[in-house]
Amino acid sequence: MANEPGKIKEQLDSVYEYCFVETVPYAFFKPNPARDIAVNLRAKEYCCPACGKVTRVPYRYHGDTYFSKGKLAAERRTYDKLGLDFPTMGRIAAGEPFVNEAVGYCAACAKERLGASEDPAQRAVNLAHQLHRADALVTTAARLAMEETLRRWLAAADAETLRQFDVSTLEKTRDLICAIMLDDTAGTEQALADYHAVARHVQETCAQLLAQLPEVFTASVARSTHAPESMSDKVYHEYTVAFAAADAPREEFYFPRRVEKQRLSMFLEQPRVASLAELFSEAGFHGEWLDLFTATARVRELAD
Repeated sequence: MANEPGKIKEQLDSVYEYCFVETVPYAFFKPNPARDIAVNLRAKEYCCPACGKVTRVPYRYHGDTYFSKGKLAAERRTYDKLGLDFPTMGRIAAGEPFVNEAVGYCAACAKERLGASEDPAQRAVNLAHQLHRADALVTTAARLAMEETLRRWLAAADAETLRQFDVSTLEKTRDLICAIMLDDTAGTEQALADYHAVARHVQETCAQLLAQLPEVFTASVARSTHAPESMSDKVYHEYTVAFAAADAPREEFYFPRRVEKQRLSMFLEQPRVASLAELFSEAGFHGEWLDLFTATARVRELAD
């Protein structure tokens, strides 16, 4: 059992972002006044057109962010759509704080309006998002099952039982905890079986839906309020990218975007956790399990 979580989910996240999160290539960037506009960018507001909810996400601030003219023009169109006063170029050049605006369904309204969609394009995207969530949740479910196994063992072990094991070092204690978890894998096996059922359903259903769709189609896609965003429509660079502040609201909003069938197929066909050994590796070993074991052993000794 590895000390650090495995890499399968990391790869799945990268491919999902490649498929659904707008990206531009990283490149050397030197601000050009004829092409790039310095903006005192401070936040982004997500506006749900269905319920009127507005979520304000402050950005980390490390100086001006450079917008391409195309990106700033897109912002102006969003301001106009919302009936907001777009600042003049003079106000922007003077350093007036600027807020990006976006119009998209919040998670609750997306579930209501998009979740039951019969449109093949939207159904395919919804299913891919369901699989993306399952990719993340399977390791969480495994960790919970592993910890529950440890707790059950500790609850049944008295001081005499604990004395039978050499736990004189952290490494030996870790090895014992791993042995306990590997001796009772029913909960982890169930988490893996549930995950495989979801993955199989999504992959089979999406294959049927994609057969009906063109090579590029449009559907509403979830985007995290914490996803980095380049303010250039050409490149990604420290000068152009905006990051949500660490304490900013972490939500998902849904926006229409073009989806490439080939990229979606790539995400669906990625290698996923296939065995119990891989799931244990993905879950990793957690230091709080050592604390739990040590604290319980100390209580047993004091009570003996």
